[in-house]
Amino acid sequence: MKHSRAMPSAFIASSASPLRSFLGTSRTCPSRSTTAVAPQRRRATIHACAPSEQKADSAEPPFEIRGFSLANVFLGAGALVTISSFWSYIGSYGTASATSLGFVYGVPILLVGCALKYAELQPVPVTSAAGAKQAREARATPIQKKIYQDITRHRYGDEAHMAAALSSLGLVPRGEACPVLERAEEQVAEGGEYCLRLIFRSVATPYSDWEQRQERFERFFGPGVSAHVEKVDPKLRLVALTLRSGAQQ
Repeated sequence: MKHSRAMPSAFIASSASPLRSFLGTSRTCPSRSTTAVAPQRRRATIHACAPSEQKADSAEPPFEIRGFSLANVFLGAGALVTISSFWSYIGSYGTASATSLGFVYGVPILLVGCALKYAELQPVPVTSAAGAKQAREARATPIQKKIYQDITRHRYGDEAHMAAALSSLGLVPRGEACPVLERAEEQVAEGGEYCLRLIFRSVATPYSDWEQRQERFERFFGPGVSAHVEKVDPKLRLVALTLRSGAQQ
């Protein structure tokens, strides 16, 4: 009997030790903890990199509107719908039910057109010398072509043409207005190289700041571009920045 009573206690002790060992390993469980933490770290890294990638992708617009003003389209459509609805309302002596629908859509479209017109930036006037267009297609760098495309179309929400580039170059003093691009000139240099001459009205930025950034212009708008700064009219504070293709990279 003593032997039979000792067997359950021995069996319980022997069976409890594997249970303790199993519970001990399940508490620490290094493999499970490592697997659970690693995906969180990887997700955090991806989340941290996402904004910079989105910012780089969002720098270029998905499409461009050229040749007409989007603000004028909204203003014309809103005015047409609103006036026609108002005219129908008067002609029907206030009984036409469709006129209210016209007011509901016409007035918001008109307001959108007014907002776009307020934020609209007109294209810059460009004068082209003989053979300049052919030189642009054949010799201009991608950055020169991109500048030409940007300054010759309507823009919305920007303070001035090339405002982001001028701010990156340190040509916009804090609390002051950005230099305004007045006009542009396309020229053909000796050897058939393409030249894009940008004339800015620089009221708040002195000419010395432009002159000090001569080499920085070439790095910023390069490669393959040489830059030249000149004072056009001291009284009107006009400064010309000429970007010429064909520079050694």
